[in-house]
Formats: sequence, structure tokens, C-alpha cells
Amino acid sequence: MDTRRLGYFVRVVDVGNITRAADSLHITQSALSQHISALEHDVKTRLLTRTGRGVVATASGRSLYRYAQGILRLEKAARIDLRAGGDTPAGLVTVGLASYSMAPGLAVPLLRAVRERYPNIQLQLIQNLTVVMSQAVLLGQVDMALIYDPGYVKGVVFEHVLEEDFCLISSARLPPVTNRGDTITLKEASRLGFILPSEVHTVRRITDAAFHAAGLHCSVVAEIEPGMVLRDAVVSGLGVTVLPLTATRAHFAPDEVRAYRFADAQLHTAMSLCTPEVQPLSEAAALVADLLRTLIRDQPGPAGRREPSVAANAAHP
Repeated sequence: MDTRRLGYFVRVVDVGNITRAADSLHITQSALSQHISALEHDVKTRLLTRTGRGVVATASGRSLYRYAQGILRLEKAARIDLRAGGDTPAGLVTVGLASYSMAPGLAVPLLRAVRERYPNIQLQLIQNLTVVMSQAVLLGQVDMALIYDPGYVKGVVFEHVLEEDFCLISSARLPPVTNRGDTITLKEASRLGFILPSEVHTVRRITDAAFHAAGLHCSVVAEIEPGMVLRDAVVSGLGVTVLPLTATRAHFAPDEVRAYRFADAQLHTAMSLCTPEVQPLSEAAALVADLLRTLIRDQPGPAGRREPSVAANAAHP
């Protein structure tokens, strides 16, 4: 299978329009169409369907798209490794970071550590993917991922690194949402409007499950995936949210929010480092994984499950 054609195909799917994709690739539209046709002939199935606005991937096309991303990433990693030679650790290492968790807060420290210790390793940090992170690891789209532990997934291994306790987060611009100090009950929380990610996200599922177990309803006023949008909405007082304290520290500045622990429920989950079960990590990826483990161990606060320390006060960065 021609990897150049795979790259062309991925670009067409990303752009959704053959003409614009051809312009970005600096080739003619007819040449790009020929490459796509040749790829379809090679895999013996139709990969794209024309629409009024451009093209979309067929079911087979979506499947190939996921595999193509992993193939192209491995090709890029090999080229970086070979250019660097064999004397020092080198290569492309891709790390997935779960949204609405402590993981994005480790991005800059991890990048700094890699640049200082292994300058020939090219680090790629990814937070949003078209598939869940564990599947991205399985498909080879990322080398590893720091994610909420989803339980058993065939083909990948989850290394438990810590547990996250969830807190209710509200804007410091508004009056406190309870008179209980740094705690809140689920019943009190059920009167509030929540801004949360979609129902497929771990944070949302755990939150909904806690309210359901208590016979209460969690009133979701908005579903938001981009972390910065959620941050701005909560700070503006448009609703409350549920986040681990570590994620609160990463997302919000001092004095922007108040954090409350739940008095009558435990909302928590494990964070795990997800890696392939069969395919061993490259030397470069193994070194990055060790750095990531060290950064997690060095996180402020006690080891294991973390308790809120900001109460109805500012979350510290």
C-alpha cells in the first residue's frame, strides 16, 4: 500500500473537499483524484462519497482512515529515528492526554523534560481524537495515553497511576452555592445547572451515575467538549461543573473558582497509563513513559487519591 496515497487520502478526509485538499498538497485536483481512485482499486472498495459540499468517508473509508493515521505516524517516526542516527535516543513519540483530567497539566512539564534530556525525541501531544484514546493506542495512532481507566479493553494494558476525586466547581464571581463551607450534598447540587462534557466522557458518566444512585437528577444546561470553552463558561458563572482538583488547578487561575467536595458521595476514578499489550514501546517511547511516571509521582499533594485543599477557596495552579 502506497503511504503517499494514504497521506493524500487522510488529507482529503480531514478537509472534506478534494479541490481544497489538492491546493493544500500542492498538486492538481485531477492528480489527487487519480491517487484516490488508485487507492480504492488497491483496497477493492469505495472510500469516499460525494456530497453537495464535498466528500465524506464511507464506512470502509473511516476504517482505513484510522489505520492510515497509525501507519503514517510510524513512517514519520522511522524517518526521524533514522535521521538522528543510533547514538542518542530519537524518534517520534505521541502521547494522548485525557481531557477534563490532570493529564493536560502535565503537557508542558513533559515537553520541558523531554527537550532537556532527550533533544532528538520529537514529542507529539494529542488531546482530541476521532476515536477513544484506548483505541488510538490499539491502532498505533498514539504510543501511550494518560486517561481515565475504562476497565478491560482487549489489546491494551492499563497501568494504574493514581485516583482522582471529583469536586464541584463554581465561579468565584458568584455567591457560594452552599452554606456548608467546603462541602456540598448531591441534593444541594441537583438544584444547580451543570456544564459537562458529553455522555460518552468518563467525567459525565461518573457524575450522572452518582446522581442516579441517589435518586436525583443532574440538570445539564450545556454540553461542552473543548476545555477552554468550559473554563470560560464556568468562570463567567453560566453553570457549575465537576472536575478533579488537579484538573481544576490546570484549567483555572487563582481566585477564579470555588471547589467543593461532595459530602454524601464519592465521585472518583482511576487514572492509568495506557500502552499496547503486544507491541513493545520503542526506546524513545519507553523513556518518555518513564518521564511521565516521574511527573505524576511528583504531583503536589499526597500519593494516591487526592483530597480537595482549596475548599470554597481559589484553586491553586
